[in-house]
Amino acid sequence: MTRAIERPPMTDQEPDDVWEHLGGESPDKATAQALRLAHRASEKFPELANRYRNFAGPVAIASGALVVLAGVAVARRMRKGQKPEEILEQITSEEIEQAATVSSRQNRGWRLLARVARRRRTNGEHKGTA
Repeated sequence: MTRAIERPPMTDQEPDDVWEHLGGESPDKATAQALRLAHRASEKFPELANRYRNFAGPVAIASGALVVLAGVAVARRMRKGQKPEEILEQITSEEIEQAATVSSRQNRGWRLLARVARRRRTNGEHKGTA
């Protein structure tokens, strides 16, 4: 009886040369850590992986959309100062799925700034023509 190959433990401190073979711009350390954490958070919920899967030939892989949603949810928590272990323990599948929505309270500040900017533009135009 053969044993399945065990996956090496994932660490948040992987070497930067992992990104070199991709041919694109390599992310900074904070972004790379957030991406690894997003992958780990998405792997924590297999039901989400089943819902957000793509088929690449005979293999089903997690969708990029799931990783993006998990990345947004992780980034929000990281901005609040939470530690990676704490994030992985506390994050929920609902939080990941709702990461794309912005509450009206968060959006309120941006709407206010847009209104102020419009007023300044229109007031500036009237003052310049007089």
